[in-house]
Amino acid sequence: MKSLLNYFVDLCLLRAAPQDLPVSSVLLALTALLNVLVGVLMIVDSSRQLGMAVLESLFEAGLMLLSLQLALRLTGLQPRFLQTASALMGSGLLMGLLALPLLSWNQASGGSEVGLLLLVLVIWSMVVLGHIIRHAFNLSLNLGIAFGFVYTLSAWSITSTLFPVVN
Repeated sequence: MKSLLNYFVDLCLLRAAPQDLPVSSVLLALTALLNVLVGVLMIVDSSRQLGMAVLESLFEAGLMLLSLQLALRLTGLQPRFLQTASALMGSGLLMGLLALPLLSWNQASGGSEVGLLLLVLVIWSMVVLGHIIRHAFNLSLNLGIAFGFVYTLSAWSITSTLFPVVN
């Protein structure tokens, strides 16, 4: 387990690539499950019921996996799915774990002190996503980040439309 944790830390520091992971549906299932659980913790707050947070987190993970599957299939790179998907789910899990205390601090403080730290984490998450996309599709890092940014904006738009925050 420690070597997997080290791998995901290295991935988030751009020192490892998706192809360094084993091809394993069990690993994908584990990282996806943990990613969804951390997603629920990030979503659930005073304006979200637990059930809706679970649905939203499941939808976000499913959308990412389905988008990846489709993109890999269209480019003839389908054999890279398990490793790339595991890398996406695992890095998202790690970034989510880093975000949880910041989100709690943000709620407790009213948001003024934490905004910059959250912005840095979001930007770094985009770089990590771009790094994974770069390796999965044989692109430059800049192009990987651009595709990751477009995906993130699209996914956010779809998710916020389907799961609006109701105060």
